[in-house]
Amino acid sequence: MRLCFASELSAKELYLKLGYNVSVPPPMRQALLSCAADNDDLLPTIRTPALITHGAVAEIVNPAAVDQHRAGLARAEIHVVANAGHAAFWDDAAGFNRRLRTFRESL
Repeated sequence: MRLCFASELSAKELYLKLGYNVSVPPPMRQALLSCAADNDDLLPTIRTPALITHGAVAEIVNPAAVDQHRAGLARAEIHVVANAGHAAFWDDAAGFNRRLRTFRESL
């Protein structure tokens, strides 16, 4: 079971991830799944620098979201990580941490 990861997880990793995901109360999870908000008009109003990371093989977020973020967030630094799923911070932890550190130091 891959879920949102680019590669198979060990049983220990899988149960760890499932554990922290189910710690979100069921009503909150249901609200997140049924939410259909379109905030594209708000993106250009965000003036704070942002670091956005997308996994190239993510199955949860539509790849078109990358283009929306590029178009709407002028101050965003956007990275698309090859061979990473929705959890790019896990699939490429070293690269993610390096980019995050560099971004933080640039502020």
